[in-house]
Amino acid sequence: MDISTVIIYLKDLIATIMTLLMMMSPAFGHTGAAYQAKDPDKLIMSFAAVSDTHVETNNPDSYENLKNVLEGMKGGENIDAAVYLGDNVMNGQFLENVLFYNAVKAISPAKENFVVMGNHDIGNGTGDFEEHKNNFVANNRLYLGNDIGDGYYYRVVNGCYMIFIASEELTVNDCAMSKAQYDWLKSVLDEAKAADAPTLVFNHHPANYFRGIPEGALESGALVDLLKNYEGILYLHGHIHDDLGEDNFYQIEGINCVNLPRVTETVDYAPGDGVVVEVYENEIVVRGRDFIKGEWIEGLDYTYAY
Repeated sequence: MDISTVIIYLKDLIATIMTLLMMMSPAFGHTGAAYQAKDPDKLIMSFAAVSDTHVETNNPDSYENLKNVLEGMKGGENIDAAVYLGDNVMNGQFLENVLFYNAVKAISPAKENFVVMGNHDIGNGTGDFEEHKNNFVANNRLYLGNDIGDGYYYRVVNGCYMIFIASEELTVNDCAMSKAQYDWLKSVLDEAKAADAPTLVFNHHPANYFRGIPEGALESGALVDLLKNYEGILYLHGHIHDDLGEDNFYQIEGINCVNLPRVTETVDYAPGDGVVVEVYENEIVVRGRDFIKGEWIEGLDYTYAY
């Protein structure tokens, strides 16, 4: 047996052990509080979204909170998808990824699970970008059956365009995008516009935390300048770690944006907050939800035309 085969065997063994441990956990298998869309009869598509789970091997609270959030998502009677907006793990390490992806796969909060690549998923500025990226892509394929190309991709769910963009270099506080990804994004946005479809763009970083690669190929404001040409887009991101409140629902040059907090936070605010997004004819409704408590967040209910 060669060394590569041994490594694959050990990885599979560890993944199996982690799954069994999760299944023995008291939280496993208990569905959170049930919740419905505002108008299920007219609903086109709905998804739950959270950000910055930051699963870390030496921080068991982050993992327990993730499991509790996933259980809370399972209460959604109309949920088509779940979205994780990056910094899913703390250091991009193998065991952290085993914990995160096995939890998502085992608890299965939705029919489809879409994962965004954040700066912590690719080493938070350290290590080899290609190695981190390839691990991220491989984990999505292995655990979720989701082929995501080079880390940026899109899916059409019930006629709704869900577009996931990603940094292409080691970054911390910005998203580095090549001209190739920019052109790809524009082509998908044009396709969605031609179809007159609801369009949602997901990234770990805010739209104005952007730089082009190689240096100078795209101006720092190019992403905002592109997105503002498409009426009715909703842009969702994380990274900032602000407690979820009214200020998290904002605009940049007419682009409607939603900033999600660190969902596993235990120091500055309580964990569990994310959003449920409901798509109807001509409008998108975003509702703040505490997935751990199983409650809607009062006052965080926004409707956007498209």
